[in-house]
Amino acid sequence: MSRTDIEQLALDVVPVNVAVLDENGVVVATNDAWERFGRENGLSEPTIGVSYLDVCDGADELTADEAATGIRAILSGNRTDFSLEYPCHSPDERRWFVMRAADVTDDDNRYVVVAHMDVTERHESESEVERYEMIVRNVPVIFFVIDADGTFQLVEGSGLESTGLEDGELVGESIDDRYEDHPDILENCRRALSGEPIQATSEFGGIIYDVVYQPVFDSAGDVDRVIGVSVDVTRRERHEEALAALSDITRELLETETSDEVCAVTVEAAERLLSLPRTRIALYDESTGTLRTNAETTGAEALPDELLDGDGIAWQSFIENEAAFDDEIVSLPLGTHGVFITEITGNATLDIAELCAAAVESALGRAVRQRRLQEQDATLRRQNAALERLNELNEGIRRIDRALVEARTREEIESAVSSRLTSGGPYRFAWIGVEDPATGRVVPHESAGIERGYLDAISITTTDETTDPAGTALKTGRAQVVQDVLRGPLSEQWQSEALKRGYRSSCALPLRYGDAVYGVLSVYSDQPRTFDELERAVLEDVSQTIAYAINAVESKKALAGGEVVELEFDIEDSTVVFVDIAETLDCHVEFMGVASKHDGTVTAFFTVDDTASEDVRALASRSLEVIDIERVSSREDSTLFAATLTDSSFVGTLLDHGAVPETFTVGPLPGTVVVRLPMNADVRTFVEVLQTRFPALELRSRRHRERPVASGDLDTVLAELLTDRQLEVLETAYYSGFFDSPRKSTGEEVGGSLGISQPTFQHHLRAAERKLLRRLLES
Repeated sequence: MSRTDIEQLALDVVPVNVAVLDENGVVVATNDAWERFGRENGLSEPTIGVSYLDVCDGADELTADEAATGIRAILSGNRTDFSLEYPCHSPDERRWFVMRAADVTDDDNRYVVVAHMDVTERHESESEVERYEMIVRNVPVIFFVIDADGTFQLVEGSGLESTGLEDGELVGESIDDRYEDHPDILENCRRALSGEPIQATSEFGGIIYDVVYQPVFDSAGDVDRVIGVSVDVTRRERHEEALAALSDITRELLETETSDEVCAVTVEAAERLLSLPRTRIALYDESTGTLRTNAETTGAEALPDELLDGDGIAWQSFIENEAAFDDEIVSLPLGTHGVFITEITGNATLDIAELCAAAVESALGRAVRQRRLQEQDATLRRQNAALERLNELNEGIRRIDRALVEARTREEIESAVSSRLTSGGPYRFAWIGVEDPATGRVVPHESAGIERGYLDAISITTTDETTDPAGTALKTGRAQVVQDVLRGPLSEQWQSEALKRGYRSSCALPLRYGDAVYGVLSVYSDQPRTFDELERAVLEDVSQTIAYAINAVESKKALAGGEVVELEFDIEDSTVVFVDIAETLDCHVEFMGVASKHDGTVTAFFTVDDTASEDVRALASRSLEVIDIERVSSREDSTLFAATLTDSSFVGTLLDHGAVPETFTVGPLPGTVVVRLPMNADVRTFVEVLQTRFPALELRSRRHRERPVASGDLDTVLAELLTDRQLEVLETAYYSGFFDSPRKSTGEEVGGSLGISQPTFQHHLRAAERKLLRRLLES
């Protein structure tokens, strides 16, 4: 065997991966261990002839770069050796190697011997030691060993710092001496020395430990020693205690109903159960836009009020919705409700405070929802009560409306309304009265309910506002409400007389239709605050309906036969369209009559002499009295017009107040108007209303006369026989001169003014004539 063979055999026996590199870093020789490692890690070809440096350069690891750099340093003569420890883990195991490279020079040739040695076992052993030392240094644990005699042989670990002891200080001390005052710990040690593994939680010196006692046996099976580990779990235990306390607090909060109760319960429990003696809860006040203290602990120094200022941490945390700190004081947001402020001593206390704040936020949200539900429930009850009352009122209105429809006189209207109002519900007494213009006294007309001489006991006038609200209502034209007679603003006499009869609240409403006031309606209730907004609105509708019904009765009387009052006026008011036309166009205007249209509006017919119809229409179209105007016909120098008028026009105002315009001519000024009123009409009020609306109006004469024809029955016949459209066509034809001889308007012209064709006009007219003739001839 040659020397070379012997050397190769020696290399192959060495349990180290060895390769020889030439001056270019190419592998020129290896041993069996090197090749076997390559095959076991995925190499299929021998590595001889492969550039080791190229392999290192191509590897994507920092240690490969370091290896290549070290080998190149040896090949360049800058170093004689190089070593590197590196991980080389396989899919199945974790491994560590040490690479050593050394310069070998043979004559003029330079070689590098590279050896890789597996140091996994050593590395893991060192790691275990390092881990143990790290635990001892950093983890708050105590390692101890007790021999069979109960003497400490080892005591060390960073957990000793909290006890004030140093490593090894207890070595040699007996467990009997150490735990003389802690029988539970002493019992655990003795049980472990008897061979029983023990796990226990014990408290010593104010610190709570989880302790494991593990007995170690000798070859004879006897306990040789006990190895133990103590872990400081004081924070965990205190945290668990706090969590239990939080659970109790949460249950208490579930029983609270208001935000004030939530805050009071929380701060008391924070001090008593959570060791948070300086705690405050401040809630957001929407009215002031600030945080206001709601509850605060009292057992320690109060937290500074400056925390709640605009630049304090409380406002900052509330606005930003995150915790804010000022040294050891923390402010935790409670959503949109406010903030929880407390003093903390560490992370554990902060955790407890955050959990408590979360519970408070939830409880406040529930309290707010509960309050809203209660408010909604109260609102619903009020709405239901209001709905029931509204139904009662609507039924009362229907009864009143039926009574008004059946009433034929003003007395019947007033009597029916008074009796219907007091037939049910809270109204104890109702009456209707009118003002005596001569004395200013309010004279009762009709009443119903519990009166017991009330109207005789007091004198009601429109000049003394301390008597009954009825006088003030007539004077001001507005409803007057006294919600509580006992505390009302009127005289003691009125209060006394009202309370004697059980009146606790009252409402007086003027009976107004348009500009006319027909009296006053007074209603009294046996309950205070009866006349709320809904009640007043309904009564105002009733008062308007009453006034309308009285107006209708008065208007019907004006149209009925018998003795009437005839008033003659001079008029120069240019707001009246007829006066405006005559004055502006310097012409003669004559009113012919008025017809009701099927849509409820009225059409006035008038003639204008010696004036272009385009000028008349243009001027009338600009008048506030005119809705629409049409030329009906033109004959010689006279033109007939039909104008649809507003309710506020002069003619509309006459009709609304029961007056019938007989004649109306203008040109030259002043114009003359003659109107007819029923005998019992309030002429003075009527004239005052007209002159208020149309100042340039002067009453010239007033006279009584008999109407030659009673038209009341005829009005009823027309209403029964004819449709609205037929009556409109008949009236329009009449006032347009269609029946005159010679005719002033043709059927085509009259139909055009109505917006219908001549055949349609003829159809409605003949139908109306046929119905009237049938009634006349058959009767």
